[in-house]
Amino acid sequence: MPLTAEDDQVIATCYRSLRDQPIGPDDPRYVEIWEHADYDPVRRLCKHIAWSEIQSLQLFSGFSGSGKSTQLLRLQRDLTAAGYLVIYANAEDYLNLGEPIEAEEFLITMAGAFSDNLDESLLNESYWTRLSNYLSKTQVNVPELSFKLDPVSFKAELKSSPTFRQRLRKAIQSRLPEVQRQVQAFVEEVVNTVQQKNPAQRVVFLFDSFEKLRGTPSNEQEIMTSIERLFGSYLDMLQLPYVHCVYSVPAWLAFLAPRPPDMTLLPTVRLWNRTQARTPYPPGQAMFRRLVARRLDHADATRLFGPSATEDGGPIDRLIAACGGHVRDLLRLIQEVLARASTLPVTAAVVDRVISAARRDLLPIALDDARLLRDIAAKQNLEPETLDEVAIEKLSGFFNTHMVM
Repeated sequence: MPLTAEDDQVIATCYRSLRDQPIGPDDPRYVEIWEHADYDPVRRLCKHIAWSEIQSLQLFSGFSGSGKSTQLLRLQRDLTAAGYLVIYANAEDYLNLGEPIEAEEFLITMAGAFSDNLDESLLNESYWTRLSNYLSKTQVNVPELSFKLDPVSFKAELKSSPTFRQRLRKAIQSRLPEVQRQVQAFVEEVVNTVQQKNPAQRVVFLFDSFEKLRGTPSNEQEIMTSIERLFGSYLDMLQLPYVHCVYSVPAWLAFLAPRPPDMTLLPTVRLWNRTQARTPYPPGQAMFRRLVARRLDHADATRLFGPSATEDGGPIDRLIAACGGHVRDLLRLIQEVLARASTLPVTAAVVDRVISAARRDLLPIALDDARLLRDIAAKQNLEPETLDEVAIEKLSGFFNTHMVM
């Protein structure tokens, strides 16, 4: 039978409930994934911060849509409960993530993001104001440049205007050590103010979404080179004084030599045992069932997918098996099933078509890519010493398209 108006309303409500967005650990839709596992990335980050005492620098990586931002929000909650002052910022609010990043740009962006997300009681002036005043007074060598912008305009220009970024880099390049000292002085002032109010309180800075920095086929290599240079040559610049810094970064950075600082990886959820027969891994599949149940209540799931919706081998299980352990992909698969539904419960044929379409999206695969994928599948591991620059670039593409989890 055709869908009724009531059916349409149920589908629309469920579709919206599957919307992909970071959710905090106190959200009723939140599902514990790592809290009771042998490997908990948030617990690992917390230990490094607690045991480092004065300051630290850690890299956090996970595929886009794997729940990384959700875990950083959990880290923020846990550290706040432990007495830390946690400053969270999102790189998407500050950077053009489709262009290469240079050290000068990252340094002032990092300081500006740190400043923006502080309580005003901790600031004498914002970092943007301080930087703008400094640049206005020191343009003796490039008098044609003018940086007399208010802080809001300065930040907006930095993100949206390639010309402004080029001018800014030109102005800072020869003064980078001085600008770095100014950033450090700004951060130290903030930390001193924090500890005047609470001598025992330590500061943590979480900079999320930097791993989304990627370009088009025409500039992807340039972007990768800029990230490699940033984390290979400017590590001292990335460490803010007396602050525990956690930066999200692309997963492929772990395969570069020399190796970057310690990296905590948020893996995709394990769905299969590593056997030739690829037998199911029940705890992973059960976790995904809980995730779906938090988004779709039992009555709606039954109406959409039939009495076998939540049973072993039912339609939701088939979609879970097809997602590869990736949270965002599962949500999108279920949304696509709902978008294609012409009757309720949805038919097995609709589920089949959605899974087939997801597989087709991975094609075509170039011969060299297929060979590398075959090697990865056969070894079930990646050996950094065997990967040259070309292979690492391909690996970055595999991660971004979820061909490798």
